[in-house]
Amino acid sequence: MNLFYKNPLKEMEEQRTMIKRERGDRLYASAKNVLVSGGSASARWNAALKRPLYFKEGKGSRLTDVDGNEIIDMCCSHGGSIMGHKHPAVVKAIQKALDMGILCSYETEYQSELAGKICEMVQSAELCRYTCSGTEATMHAIRLARDFSGKDVILKFEGHFHGYHDYVQYSWAPDLDEAGPYGSPNAVPFASGMPDGLRKYVIVLPFNNIEVLEKTVRKNKDRLAAVILEPINYNIGCVVPDVEYIKALRKITEENEVLLIFDEILSAFRTGPGCAQEYFETVPDLCTIGKCVAGGTPLSIIAGKKEIMEHMAPLGKSTHSGTYTGHLVPVMAANAAVDEIRKPGFYRHIYKIADKLYGGLNEIFSGSKLNIKIQGLGARFGFYFDVKKDIVREYRDCADNNTEMNLKFYELMLERKVYYHDYGGKPCHHGFSIQHTEKDIDEVLDRTEDALKSLEKIYG
Repeated sequence: MNLFYKNPLKEMEEQRTMIKRERGDRLYASAKNVLVSGGSASARWNAALKRPLYFKEGKGSRLTDVDGNEIIDMCCSHGGSIMGHKHPAVVKAIQKALDMGILCSYETEYQSELAGKICEMVQSAELCRYTCSGTEATMHAIRLARDFSGKDVILKFEGHFHGYHDYVQYSWAPDLDEAGPYGSPNAVPFASGMPDGLRKYVIVLPFNNIEVLEKTVRKNKDRLAAVILEPINYNIGCVVPDVEYIKALRKITEENEVLLIFDEILSAFRTGPGCAQEYFETVPDLCTIGKCVAGGTPLSIIAGKKEIMEHMAPLGKSTHSGTYTGHLVPVMAANAAVDEIRKPGFYRHIYKIADKLYGGLNEIFSGSKLNIKIQGLGARFGFYFDVKKDIVREYRDCADNNTEMNLKFYELMLERKVYYHDYGGKPCHHGFSIQHTEKDIDEVLDRTEDALKSLEKIYG
């Protein structure tokens, strides 16, 4: 026997999946001296790597990092890139904006063109306003609801994330020893530096429970301005509420003269051109739209009923403005992205890829000795590691997620050149784009099977 024989096929596979990290490590060593934690946002920290990932190119479904690793992107800009990377229509639109001179802080014909498309597609959208982020969109939507209603309190749900402003940064992922009783949870701040006095303006409830919802809304209707929710709770993976719950929510809020806000920053255009409100056949009073609407560029939208939206200045006294609001570059990118989304084959492809991916992952995990689940709808999904519930229907169903196993899985996948962002090991969302192919999914599934073998050796 030749003890020095090397299997060339095995070597090729190892080369395909082994990730190089040296240049990224050096960049982090330098970047952390001038950027907090070496990155531009808290969420870009990768707990599995103990540093951010640094990329130099994105094309289609793939990212290339500074070490030259070509990685299948299953994060897709935290939901911001349903168009994939370097989509020709989006690139062409951005180039047109650059050729026009960028025109920062000025109106053109293209802002109203985009708003017209949104109003056609999204049933609750009678008027629109632009902002630059989901945080800004929900902040202004809540202020608008308070102005219109003359009331101050907001009701939100455990596990639902609505941005980083102090109005609603409560109980996204609270420790259960702080969360309080199921039927009347505590409002647990997700960040330090939030004034304690703001808690009196927030009510937190469990999701997907009609009885608790109805009782609480009726009790507080005289001070409750709005109920805000993710109609599809992607921020803890993918929790799709019962249709009956969403219908009851609309009925209860209407009967008690409380506004309903769908925060569709993540769910917009994920399941269809009319967003989650089309999926549930339920029309809110206000909605926020963001992430994938602008092809990976910074744009979000506040939209809603005309009688409410006209409370915005200068027609009303609810102020809203910003130098970069409705910036031409993301507006042009959004016009192109929305045109692609409206094409007949767009969602056929999305659901074809979804069926292949979710079906394949379920088959792989069902054959494992480890307890790993996947829940997904449209182009976004989440993993759950060693949770006791068979189906996650609200936050407390996945609060026992195995953080250590979660992080290790993402680390093993990254070593095999598939990028799932780790979110600190908490259940959260992943996804794919219109440019992901069946071949990409075959590769993801093959690499998942390989990673799972390594994970089973550790936790099996």
